[in-house]
Amino acid sequence: MTIPWKVVGGYGAHIKSNRTEIIIQHKGKVSEIPIDDLSHFLLIGGHTIQTSTIASLVKEGIFISFCESDGSPVGYISPYDYSLFKENQHLQKIAAPYSYALAFARESVKSRILAVERYAEEIGADILFSGELSILSGYAKELENMVLIEEFRRVERLVRNMYYEILGRLVSPSYQFKRRTSRPYTDPVNAILSFGYGMLSSSCMRAVIGDHLDPGYGYLNRGKQALVQDLINCWKPGMIDSIAIAFTRSGKLRPCGYELTNDRCILQDEIIEELIHLFTGSINQELIDLQVQVLTSSLRGEAQFSIIKP
Repeated sequence: MTIPWKVVGGYGAHIKSNRTEIIIQHKGKVSEIPIDDLSHFLLIGGHTIQTSTIASLVKEGIFISFCESDGSPVGYISPYDYSLFKENQHLQKIAAPYSYALAFARESVKSRILAVERYAEEIGADILFSGELSILSGYAKELENMVLIEEFRRVERLVRNMYYEILGRLVSPSYQFKRRTSRPYTDPVNAILSFGYGMLSSSCMRAVIGDHLDPGYGYLNRGKQALVQDLINCWKPGMIDSIAIAFTRSGKLRPCGYELTNDRCILQDEIIEELIHLFTGSINQELIDLQVQVLTSSLRGEAQFSIIKP
């Protein structure tokens, strides 16, 4: 069975290779992964990897990406041919941004509203305050009448904030999760979400770089990884959030699974291993690759841009 990508999380793994396999020694266990089976190698946390192993992966066209232990993306190493062609990046930067920004804002908002509706059906309508769903739907309708991209950003941000506040009502108060916060994350739910977002970002980064696009040039978002953020905000509710919420509500996230220090929450190795398993199964790499291809085709004038439905 082909393993399209391998994730190593936590701390302390020793990674080396021979001519045909990646060899991972971690916590007394040894894993051997055929190099031919890999297309993406993701390292989260602190590990030791031989430079010869990095060279072997890159020579085989394998994308390597790195995240902090909390899932925050750090950078990547890609084969030379990932950045040889500048044509797509030129097309990306001369494209009229309005229609792309609207499409990303619309899907980001819609995916969160649909997720809230599903939670209300499955858990109960009492998770919502009176009129809350109407407010969210009103924001979605406002998007269609706006003319400035900054207005898209404002509405999308408002919906995201409301969405995370609603998610906070779905999990045990003992987790102290009330909304999405910035790092360092001081509660286990934010730590789990961040870990999943890091995996999703890395998966999307590989697709964006593979299609010779600039990951830092977005249409709705601005700043580092702007295009990646444009894309993954459409998929976070389905590929990460639903899995994270189900996991926290399952009773598997016990106090022994994380450590609270003065300024952060640290997930234990057994939780990290479980999250890697869950998120690897929920992140749809084929859809991500296809979506980036649709974007590239649109920039080339070969197709109209749209967000693919999962």
